Amino acid sequence: MKKYDVCIIGAGASGLAAAASMSDGIKICLMEKNDIPGKKVMATGGGRCNITNAACINKALTLEFFKSLGLETYQDDEGRYFPYSNHAPDVVGILMRAVEGKDVDIITGTAANDIRQVNEKAGDGERFQIEYTARGGKKGSVAADNVLLAAGGKAAPQLGTTGDGYGMARALGHRVERVYPILTAIECGDLSDIKGVRAKCRISLYRDRALLISELGEVQFTADGISGICVFDITPHIRAEEGESFIQALRHFSVELDLAPDFDEEEIFRRESTFGILSEKLAQKVGIDELKRWRLPVKGVKGWKQAQCTAGGVTLDEIDMETMESRLVEGLYFSGEIINVQGPCGGYNLQNAWETGIKAASALNRRYGEERRRQYR
Repeated sequence: MKKYDVCIIGAGASGLAAAASMSDGIKICLMEKNDIPGKKVMATGGGRCNITNAACINKALTLEFFKSLGLETYQDDEGRYFPYSNHAPDVVGILMRAVEGKDVDIITGTAANDIRQVNEKAGDGERFQIEYTARGGKKGSVAADNVLLAAGGKAAPQLGTTGDGYGMARALGHRVERVYPILTAIECGDLSDIKGVRAKCRISLYRDRALLISELGEVQFTADGISGICVFDITPHIRAEEGESFIQALRHFSVELDLAPDFDEEEIFRRESTFGILSEKLAQKVGIDELKRWRLPVKGVKGWKQAQCTAGGVTLDEIDMETMESRLVEGLYFSGEIINVQGPCGGYNLQNAWETGIKAASALNRRYGEERRRQYR
């Protein structure tokens, strides 16, 4: 059985950032279920990879990290940062160049199934044994002194993120808060007559009569509901309360669309028609009385395949958020979407992935640096 200092489970954004940040001399195993690392990163930001956002508190950490690797970025008018090339695969490429310069075995097409704790570290023994299944069903295991669980969430399972890490976290004693898809479209019923129509809108989400959140942006109507960034950003608030099923919760939610956010009601009621503010097709459906307050039921949200992010995950009070090490299991670290941290569209969730991966690597670098200093005293 091969032995490593660190086994990183998941070669997505967070796992790659961690591996690229490791000090020389640390022996690493980077295990990835997909045939290639960074598959989901390549699909982010419409293929451009929205790296971070000007509003992110620790954006400098991310920008300096990528600058150190040689990747140039730019900020758009909305505060989003992209690679200067506007090409997401370049982000993966520059991360891989950094990773391949380390003492690392990159094992692709291999899914981790279980993390078993070894009773005590003694001599050259390791704390963990990681069981895996490789291509063709071949099973095996590796040993590691430390494990970084960066397996992602459940959003976009077609890109390999199917929630495998939650079971491993639970088996090691960690609590996983209920997960559900977010940053996705909302189902409101049959809207096929205005499918494809876009409109500037202020969208407000209500639970019964309580306003939860309001966002301004462009709404796109689909055959069964609404989509668009402003829609995606309200979906984290569509969730069940304690002891309530999601189906039961949906009965309480509705959205209200203000399709003329730049006009006051007095201006609206002087008009004979909404045509001229709205496109002709939308004006045929929405009258003057509804223009500022068109209420639609929330019948559901699009599922994991269309979701951009996972809400819920490994609870934060069991993790040291400065080092990303488990408070329950020595040598176990978490990073990225597997933990219960989420943000809106616009680079916030990738910021979480890079930042937590870099923090975990920094903590491990300090640990191994201290061990080396002790050896040479």
